[in-house]
Amino acid sequence: MRSGIMKKFDSTGTSKADLKTLDLEIQHQAKLEALSALTKISTAIGFMPMELKASLQFLVEETRNLFDAYGCAIFPLNKSMKFDLVYAGQSDMAKQLLTCCRSNDCVVIRDEFPFIIKDTQIVDKRCRGFEFDKKVKSYACLPISTGKKLMGILSICSLRKQAFDQDHLEMMLSVATLAASVIQRAQLFQKLDQEKRRLERANAEINKLNSDLETNIENLKTAQNKIIQTEKLAVAGRLAAGVAHEVNNPIGIIINRIECLQSEAQEKGLADELMKDLGTISKYAHKISKIVEDLSVFSRTTYSESESTRVDINEVLEDVFFLVEQKIKGRKIRLNKKLHPESLCVLGDPGRLEQVFINLIDNAIHAISDNGSITVATSVEKKLIRAEITDSGPGIAPEHLDKIYDPFFTTKEVGKGTGLGLPISQAIITDCNASIAVESQFNEGTTFTITFPQAYELRDD
Repeated sequence: MRSGIMKKFDSTGTSKADLKTLDLEIQHQAKLEALSALTKISTAIGFMPMELKASLQFLVEETRNLFDAYGCAIFPLNKSMKFDLVYAGQSDMAKQLLTCCRSNDCVVIRDEFPFIIKDTQIVDKRCRGFEFDKKVKSYACLPISTGKKLMGILSICSLRKQAFDQDHLEMMLSVATLAASVIQRAQLFQKLDQEKRRLERANAEINKLNSDLETNIENLKTAQNKIIQTEKLAVAGRLAAGVAHEVNNPIGIIINRIECLQSEAQEKGLADELMKDLGTISKYAHKISKIVEDLSVFSRTTYSESESTRVDINEVLEDVFFLVEQKIKGRKIRLNKKLHPESLCVLGDPGRLEQVFINLIDNAIHAISDNGSITVATSVEKKLIRAEITDSGPGIAPEHLDKIYDPFFTTKEVGKGTGLGLPISQAIITDCNASIAVESQFNEGTTFTITFPQAYELRDD
């Protein structure tokens, strides 16, 4: 570097004192330029991306220019860096420098101490094991240490003898320190990236556990609700069976005696007022009988399992439609049929399934009164068969949605419902290994959806 600067001056006619002063000024100027170059290199590296090899590549190129060297290289000694050499200069020196610095006799690796060889032609014990190209006249080798650990080696070679001196060594040590900081920075960011990824994985695992926990809680709530509903049905079923047994015979006798009295009254021509009273008694006796009949059905549904067969849901609904159309005849109620064009077969009792659909459609008729529509649709998706009954009524109040399957709960006027239709329907659906769900928006209507597993043709072995 100094020799390059000296070429700029012509010493002809200059005294020795002047030459000495000039020489000192040149040396001072060279140091300032070198320090300025190191500062620029350090600043540039500070703004570079975190990729280690790219930063070191920039460093060796700028170092080669700084010392006007033939070649400059950094050799990582840490396998985690995943590369053998970062080199700037003529490519013919790269392998040679790599061989020299990886030699078992390398004093830098052994002692972690820097050295400069000013003339490679002079035998130097520190050069033992080195095989320099004849072109290389000067050589410098410095350790790159981070803390107490040797991380790499900085090597610089020149084609000129005496190319490097003590001043150069000090600057080279600064370059080695800068290389060490680059490696430390890269390792730090690598650790931070690894920690970030570890935290992201941990966070993802926590989120998954939270999601699984929420799912398990929901499943537990669903299971608890089913248990509670089953217990309610069991209690109601026992009550229904007992009441039906105790009331059925007496009410049958009462109805029979009323019919006898009505027959005798007609024969004897009793007063119309008396005949009217007998009719009223008969009407309410039959209502009691109907309630008892519902209780009997409910108790049988709760405690008994019917024989399941392969049933086409569309065929069951066609039979239901015939009955429903008779019921809504003359009323402003539209029945929309949207049945799947193909047969949709499930396992169940056709009579009991018919009872379910009649219950649901009866509730829809009651909800819309005399002006509205009922849509019945069937579909199949992913081996599941769905039947939907939708009405255009006022919907179910939110506070009632959790109670609609409770035995004896009803929103109908007194005398118009027993509160057993939906519990019976739910018990039948459960018996078919199916499920029933409701969606209702207040003042926008209600949809009951029954989901069955698809039943396939049974084959004889």
